Amino acid sequence: MRSEARRWATPIAVLVLLGTLALASSASAAPAPPDRMRVSAPPIAYGPPSRVAPGADTAVHRASSSRPSTFGSGREIWTAAPTVPSSTFGFDAIPRIGANWPGDPTGAVGDDWLFTSVNTSYALYDLSGIATIGPDPLAGLFSLPDRTRVFHPKVVYDPYGDTFVMAFLAVNDALERSWILVVTIPNATASDRTTWCGSQIDSDRTKGDGAQWSDYPGLGFDGDRITITTNQFDFSGGRFRTAQILSFEKSRLYDCTLQVKFATFTASDTRNPDGTLAFTIQPATTAGGTDPSTQYLLSFEDGTPNFVVVWKVKRTANGVTLTRAAVKVAPAPIAPYGTQGGGSLTKANTWWDPGDLRFVNAFYDARLNRVYAAHVVADNLRRDTTTGSYLESVVRWYEVRPGANLKSSDVTRSGIVGTPETDAGWPVLATDAAGNLFVTYSRASQPRGEFLSAWVAEVAPGHTAATLLELEPGQARMEAVKGVERWGDYSGISREPVTGSFMAIVNQYAKSDGSGTTADWQQTVDIVDHAA
Repeated sequence: MRSEARRWATPIAVLVLLGTLALASSASAAPAPPDRMRVSAPPIAYGPPSRVAPGADTAVHRASSSRPSTFGSGREIWTAAPTVPSSTFGFDAIPRIGANWPGDPTGAVGDDWLFTSVNTSYALYDLSGIATIGPDPLAGLFSLPDRTRVFHPKVVYDPYGDTFVMAFLAVNDALERSWILVVTIPNATASDRTTWCGSQIDSDRTKGDGAQWSDYPGLGFDGDRITITTNQFDFSGGRFRTAQILSFEKSRLYDCTLQVKFATFTASDTRNPDGTLAFTIQPATTAGGTDPSTQYLLSFEDGTPNFVVVWKVKRTANGVTLTRAAVKVAPAPIAPYGTQGGGSLTKANTWWDPGDLRFVNAFYDARLNRVYAAHVVADNLRRDTTTGSYLESVVRWYEVRPGANLKSSDVTRSGIVGTPETDAGWPVLATDAAGNLFVTYSRASQPRGEFLSAWVAEVAPGHTAATLLELEPGQARMEAVKGVERWGDYSGISREPVTGSFMAIVNQYAKSDGSGTTADWQQTVDIVDHAA
């Protein structure tokens, strides 16, 4: 049988850094001011993404031949067939390029474009799924020292500012330096890279505590601020030190002629209400409302008991403030590793990592005043038909009502997304304008013969039961590295900003490379809606 419990996953960069530590320290230096620049990287063509021909089964993924080849043109969005939920259109986006695992698929839909990224590349697509820019390497966007590695991109679309924002991380082991790199992309001129704006920020924002590097960024926004979070680790020994929050003035971040300004919260600022270290604080992307000016964030506190911690960044007359409160929730057992079709229940080399107790994203529906997040937990669904005792990795999601005083916040709904004898992982979620909750995740199963696939679940307002749809089935068992496969570490979801009735989902599936098992992941983009 598989291991039924495990510790929170060690970030992969820790394992890399432990073998390549350090020639010099910048621990005593004050944090450097961010560098500002126009982003104008020359295009480096890797070839177009593979396309999925029309005529595929719409219940599985793609648009039928009787439907348009695009999900919209400009601001004219057409209506899908009446299925709950319904995938109206999709395409394969960035493929695996080189020896890059995991895929880290992310992206968002704007008024006129789709922007996606994976672990080392980015691309801009029109609304028909045709690449206008890229896929191109992230490292080409900034001038970084030799032997600097870039990783963990996150992409959002800010509908209040009509701007895409991409944030990713860079680390140089020899220099013991780490950076947060931010690119802002105006929707109106997204296809012209000379209008993109880049900021390079020293990610170690504290002094006197040794050199630190950043991992696992979160990216969110409200009406007037962009918020980036990271987990901070020592260069020496890889010890986790603190969670960090940087909250930027959006107007300055989007204007390349101005110096960026941001509030920094770290160390004692980002401890949980009981004084323990917070880990992976996720800033919410925001939708709805006219111009919401409060940034909510969520994190999960693993202890006895368990808590969802609600954080609030707020601009006041006295500056930017951070408050937090803990809401008790049901115990969250750590999920087992997942199995794959053609694999084994007992051989770890055929398993995959579905994630741990950290939240993968957060989403704030300003109209409803609800914040959402999800993670994976263990659950014996007890409806097994093949193995009889399969312990599943399932998605647990939370709907939180933040109180005016955060201490009055509560969890108004929570639910499970899972299927007997299958394993789910790396969930991200958001609501549409009608309040329907969509959760996209990865799924695989040895008992059911499923390879790593992209799925979406929909939960109606006021309910907890989910309706499931497979977006893209996996094609082969993932066997890219020795031991358990690192499949994550997240995916992307965003509300279409014009009508709010469509969701853009950026996920991945295991793509056959023709060798039986596969070392290939493939980013995929799907437009999904609720059409009752």
